[in-house]
Amino acid sequence: MANIPLHLSLGSVTVDSAAAPDRGFPGCGAVMEPRDSYDALLSRLGKEHVPFTVLWELTHICNLNCIMCYNVPLKQPELSTAECYDILEQLAEAGTLRLILTGGEILSRHDFFDIAGRARELGFALDLKTNATMITPAIADRLAELAPVQVEASLLGATPETSDAVSGARHSLERVLRGVKLLLERGVRVKLNTLLLDLNVHERAQMLDLAQSLGVYYEQVLKVSPADDGSDVAGLHQLSLMQMADALVADQTPFTPRQPAPAARTCGVGLSSCLISPYGVVYPCIELRIPAGSLRRQPFREIWTTAPILQRLRANHTWANLPECWTCPINTYCEGRCAGIAWKEHGDLYGGHLTACQQAQARYAQVNPGQPIPQTPLQAKMGVAPAFGIVSIEESASRFNL
Repeated sequence: MANIPLHLSLGSVTVDSAAAPDRGFPGCGAVMEPRDSYDALLSRLGKEHVPFTVLWELTHICNLNCIMCYNVPLKQPELSTAECYDILEQLAEAGTLRLILTGGEILSRHDFFDIAGRARELGFALDLKTNATMITPAIADRLAELAPVQVEASLLGATPETSDAVSGARHSLERVLRGVKLLLERGVRVKLNTLLLDLNVHERAQMLDLAQSLGVYYEQVLKVSPADDGSDVAGLHQLSLMQMADALVADQTPFTPRQPAPAARTCGVGLSSCLISPYGVVYPCIELRIPAGSLRRQPFREIWTTAPILQRLRANHTWANLPECWTCPINTYCEGRCAGIAWKEHGDLYGGHLTACQQAQARYAQVNPGQPIPQTPLQAKMGVAPAFGIVSIEESASRFNL
C-alpha cells in the first residue's frame, strides 16, 4: 500500500488512507473536498445561525468501561423512541442536515435502527460513532443499509493488552477489528480515532501501521476531556509535554505559526452546531456542558434561537475577548483552545486551559528545537496544574440558573 501522508490539526494527528481519500467532516473526521467550499458553507451557516450539525448522544449505556470516558449516566429515563422521532422532526424543520449519532454505545439501544432509519427517511446525512465491538455480520448489513457518511470507531491500542487496559474490557481489539472489517467488506467508509494517553502512546507508530493496513481514515487526538461529573481520572493519563512534543516531531508535518486576528473565533461553538444528551438536554457542544434548555420542556427552535448561553457565545467569543489567550506569547502556536474545557477547568468561558497551553508549547518546541519554552499567562496565574473538571454539569446548571 502507498505511504499514508500525515498532518496535525487541532491537536490531532490524522492519516489519509490511499484507499479512502475523501474525508468526512470537521469535528467528526476531516472535510470532504473541496475543503474551501465546505468551510465557506459552514461560515455562512454560522453567520445565519442555522443548526446545520447536531451531535446526539442517544444513550450513555455502554458495554465498555474506557478509562477516558467523560459520560456520566444520570438517574433519569433516557429519551423514548417516540420522543426521539419528535426531535428528529423538529431538527429537520429547523434546517439540520448533518446528524451525528453517538453514545455511550449506540448499538446498546434496542431501538437504534428505528431511530436511525427514521433519520434517513427525513433526509439527514448520518455519521455514526460506535466502539464497533457489538458489530456482527447481521448488524453490519443493517448499518450498510443506512448508507451513513461514515462510521467512526475507536482504536485504543495496537496490542490486545493495551486495548483492554484502556477499554476496561477483554478482547476489545479483536472485536473492534472484526467490526471494522465487516463494515469495510460492505463498502461502508470507516474512520478510526485514537485518544493518545500515557497507556497507549508507546504504540502510536503501530496504530498508524494498523490503520494503513486496513485502508481507513485515521486520527490521533492529544486533547483529553475532563469528565462531566468533575472527576480527573482521564487527566491522570494525559500525555506529558515531552510526549506531546515527541508526537508532533514524529509526525514530520511542517507547522507555520499564525497570528490570530482579534475578531477571529477559536472555535465555532454555538454558531451552527449543538449537542443533545440522552435526556433531551441541549448543550452548545460536547465539551461545553452548560445547558441551553430541555427538549422535554421547550421546542428545539426556541432553545436554539433564545437560549442565553448560545446568544452569549455567538456575540463575543473571539480572540480579542479572551484576555489570557490574546496576550499569550505563544498564541501563534495555539490551535486547540476549547471553551468547554476552559469552563470545566476554571469555570471561565473566556479563559485558557492547560491542555491547550501544553499543546502550544509542544508546537513551539517542534518549530524551535533547543529554545527555552515560554510560560503562558494561565500557567503563570495557576502556579501549579489544577485538577481536571472542577465544574460539573450540575454546577454549570446552577450557575446559569437552569
